[in-house]
Amino acid sequence: MFRRIRSYCLLGIKAIPVSVEVDASQGLPGFTLVGLPDNAVRESRERVVSAIRTVGKVVTGFRTTVNLSPADLRKEGSALDLPLAIGLLTATEEISVPRLDECVFVGELSLDGLLKGVRGILSIAMDLARDKNSILVIPRENEQEASLVEGLRYICADSLKECIEILEQDNEGPVHCACGLERRKFVSGLDVPDFKDVVGMEGVKRALEVAAAGGHNFLLIGSPGAGKTLCARCLLGILPEMCDEEVLETTRIHSCARSPGNTELFRPVLVRPFRTPHHSASMVALVGGGARLLPGEASLAHNGVLFLDELPEFNRCVLEALREPMEEGKISVSRASGTVVWPARFMMGAAMNPCPCGYSMDPKRVCTCLPDARKRYQEKVSGPLLDRIDIQVCVPPVEPSQFACKTAAEPSATIRSRVCAAREVQRERFAGLPFRCNADMSSEAARRFSYMDGATEKFAVASAEKMNLSARGYYRLLKVSRTIADLRYSESVEIPDLAEALRYRAFRG
Repeated sequence: MFRRIRSYCLLGIKAIPVSVEVDASQGLPGFTLVGLPDNAVRESRERVVSAIRTVGKVVTGFRTTVNLSPADLRKEGSALDLPLAIGLLTATEEISVPRLDECVFVGELSLDGLLKGVRGILSIAMDLARDKNSILVIPRENEQEASLVEGLRYICADSLKECIEILEQDNEGPVHCACGLERRKFVSGLDVPDFKDVVGMEGVKRALEVAAAGGHNFLLIGSPGAGKTLCARCLLGILPEMCDEEVLETTRIHSCARSPGNTELFRPVLVRPFRTPHHSASMVALVGGGARLLPGEASLAHNGVLFLDELPEFNRCVLEALREPMEEGKISVSRASGTVVWPARFMMGAAMNPCPCGYSMDPKRVCTCLPDARKRYQEKVSGPLLDRIDIQVCVPPVEPSQFACKTAAEPSATIRSRVCAAREVQRERFAGLPFRCNADMSSEAARRFSYMDGATEKFAVASAEKMNLSARGYYRLLKVSRTIADLRYSESVEIPDLAEALRYRAFRG
């Protein structure tokens, strides 16, 4: 008999509907699988036949042909094991499923018939939730992930035997309906440093507060051991909580990026990502791609921070690949196997020394670098990339006398309250617009929402001319000024706001 089983496969983070068409007829026993399967899909026959044998069924005495439609889309992974098993069982009339046309099957089978979780369930659930008449059948390991999508109807099972028992019931009893994300509280127990433990560096803390409040890119330049990396890691403690939409976006990317063989129970990503790739990372590792077209670190940092420590040590080609996502908020990768687009709207953070020895900006240490060596080191970071970094701050070394200071510094919780208040102002301002924070604004929106009077605008233009700012640099100056004004609850941008924003673009090496 012929049976068509509904399933899905992944292309990047996009869920693509796939039909598993099974034809079992009398004749010389054999098995043919067509439809551009990769090795994992091609080997599924051995897993499926063994799993079916554990439930007391036999499907090997038929001439079986399986087509994976659409036939011109390459199918990867082990998620088609379960639909193939159900297709073989129903085509050979070993079982009868009353609601077969409503069900969509996704899952991996082990030889003993147990169902294993697969990656990308959230993408599949989000696509299937639009169809109120469909039921998603998945391994129990993926239940928490599927339950995030409000309105989704789904069935979970631990094994093929349990799945068959549920499907043979002619009632709605085992079908669950996802209720979406529950209200969450900010995770206060995060293992991140607190600003109260950072001695001095009030100017750096203020710059990072502005960066967090507006979602701006930042660069910290200073001597070795000045505290650049420590301050950057404190940033996670002052970022606002993600909204439900951001949680789903971020969790979806991390779900699709799971490495093969990862058996850990997948959980929703409730805290903003803070990705810190090593400076030896390749372009594929940073922006994504490869044979399986998986997301890279830039996409995994979506709605969070991508922090590049020792910035000049990264391969220059790798850094240049970040220029488009820093502007567009997405990454488009084209390969012979296809083209995928991943979200990549992140805060770009970086830290670097001013020269190879690191002491050209230290007032107490002598720089041993030749001028040409210092110039070559700084030229490893291109001008176009620096122009996209809104806040560039010099980190001065801390005086030893400050280590004995008994006065406690301002804690991260207090700074975070101001950041959240500024983000709330931006949320109300951008209601109905495609912007979530000031850094997302277009050039027109930056000019429109600055609300500058004549004297302030004249000051901004004159400053941009004197500092030789590009058009991009000028509008990024307005965005940072808008954030500084939001932190003091001002409706309009004033000259002091612009003056502070100009200080953050004053680095020349």
